[in-house]
Amino acid sequence: MRFKYGMAMFALMAISTTGFAESGPATYAKDVAPILNANCASCHHPGEIGPMSLMSYKEVRPWAKSIRKVVHERSMPPWDADSSKVEYSNDSSLSEKEVATVLAWVDSGAPMGDPADLPEIPVFNDTWAMGEPDMIFTADAEFVVPAEDQFIEYQSVYFAPAVEEDLYITAWEIRPSERSVVHHANLVRAPKRLDSVGIGQAVLTGGDYIGSYLPGARPLSYPEGAALLIPAGSVIQIQIHYAGGPEPLTDRTRFGVKLAQGRIDKVMRSAGTDDWEIEIEPNGTFDLETEVTLNHDLTLLSSGAHMHLRGSAYVMSAILPDGTKKLITDVPNYDFNWQSNYQLANPISVPKGTKLHVAAHWDNTENNPNVPDPNMKVVYGEWTDNEMLTTWSHVVLTKEKLGLKVVDGHVVGKFDDAQDSISSGILQSLPNTFTRPRKSDESKEVSSAGAN
Repeated sequence: MRFKYGMAMFALMAISTTGFAESGPATYAKDVAPILNANCASCHHPGEIGPMSLMSYKEVRPWAKSIRKVVHERSMPPWDADSSKVEYSNDSSLSEKEVATVLAWVDSGAPMGDPADLPEIPVFNDTWAMGEPDMIFTADAEFVVPAEDQFIEYQSVYFAPAVEEDLYITAWEIRPSERSVVHHANLVRAPKRLDSVGIGQAVLTGGDYIGSYLPGARPLSYPEGAALLIPAGSVIQIQIHYAGGPEPLTDRTRFGVKLAQGRIDKVMRSAGTDDWEIEIEPNGTFDLETEVTLNHDLTLLSSGAHMHLRGSAYVMSAILPDGTKKLITDVPNYDFNWQSNYQLANPISVPKGTKLHVAAHWDNTENNPNVPDPNMKVVYGEWTDNEMLTTWSHVVLTKEKLGLKVVDGHVVGKFDDAQDSISSGILQSLPNTFTRPRKSDESKEVSSAGAN
């Protein structure tokens, strides 16, 4: 649950000073290590994205005051959605009790405690955050990222091996070999090799958007009984936005998957919006509302959005045909450095004709610490100095009941109660990037058509 101020603040202060009176002061071994293991170690262990390892008292103790600061500010663990409004199954924010425990521990001198109280040290796969994949697709070529180059053309990358039979997967992870130079990447499957790999290009040729690699992104897994179908003959492709670091680096991105096993009733799909009518004045703010209409009864499982440095907040809602509004995600403090896929603890079923509605806000003023130059006018474009608004929701057809028997990702039969596949056709109306002219001629100079 996200932290609430007011009376909750006074309660937290009381807990942090008196909550351990009966059991003694908080210690690392008994109280803090379990919190760090469960919420921090997945990123803060050798070889992962965290700048330091937090796997032992020796590693944690020098950072005690810094840990106190980011925990108190709720900037770590990163979680930007308002969980008081919607419950998420992958919520990484700390509870009020966990925050109080960490504050009390630091305030009492960050003691080690009895080593006998230490929990078991978590074990992580050195390469894959989701564990060893059942199958790995590898980019068919390396890319040398030039040093200090922030304006590298988007790279269209293709994966091998080829998909020769229908393949059902239940989890996946995109893994660049040099994550420090990957700004973001969009993964799609298409019925043929595309010259330019964009989400729109893939969907319009009969393919699908699978998902994205974003700052802070974690592996994605699907609910029991659901799987992503990669049809035979598909080409798995990714569009990668690189940004050069201090020295040249060579990246070869991989796509690891877990293969479906057992009964599969629903095929995963995606719906979403894309809009380029963005025009932010110097030292100004900007608001944009955009939506698409859903053409089938769908169940929404997750959501996410991609903006750039001026992105400040967004709200995604489902507006039903009768006008009822269901909140999907409220992100009041969007952080470009940590872009999450928010998985709903309680999936939302909506009827045909529902509008997937997004309201976004950008802040191009000194109030936004991420803004490199508030005196710039900002329009839609590919680069970080420009802006974007691309949103998505992973969905399934509500009434679909395929009853497939699947072994190692391949269909071997059907259950007796299996029902014929529901032909989904076009899942939604086209986003505004395909139906509406750009807002200004200036934006045409900044970005090429169809960029994602």
